[in-house]
Amino acid sequence: IEIQISAIKSKEIQKMISDSTLRATVKKGAKLKKTASSLGEVITTLSEDKEVVILDYNKGYFGVCVGSICGYMGDVWVKKDDEIFAFMKSKKAEAKELKELEQEQKLREQKLAWAELEKKYIKKYGEETYKKLQERKYWIGMNREMATIALGTPNDVNTTVGSWGVHEQWVYGNLYLYFENGKLASYQN
Repeated sequence: IEIQISAIKSKEIQKMISDSTLRATVKKGAKLKKTASSLGEVITTLSEDKEVVILDYNKGYFGVCVGSICGYMGDVWVKKDDEIFAFMKSKKAEAKELKELEQEQKLREQKLAWAELEKKYIKKYGEETYKKLQERKYWIGMNREMATIALGTPNDVNTTVGSWGVHEQWVYGNLYLYFENGKLASYQN
């Protein structure tokens, strides 16, 4: 099975090579690596200037093929002409656009998650109470979850356990909340 997978991958690479018209000369001493990284394992070091097929460019590394061997090499080894510079520019623009799309998608997912959380809290505590929590209000009798919704995660929590139960001091800068068995018993600011 692994031989068949390798054969398929080899055919895919050969198709990419034959489809690519972008070629460049790389300098003697260029290192072809398995990964696009300065720490990547070296596949081969070129003993003379060679023509390569350029397949990709990302973050300072070209994806190239030298004959039937493919890998990555730092862009300092590639002799650049106007066509190579244009390719690099287009790949940088593609990467920027992809990053922006990923950020937009992440933001949409965060908004959806927040909307679901809001629904959960409104159902659990009611709209009036949830509105107070959004306004960062706190009061005696609120639970720890409510305090976290209103004020966020505390800077520090000091816990005391005794026969009377669990006492916690939540520290928010100059504000201290004191919980007894999960309910806000007092506060100091």
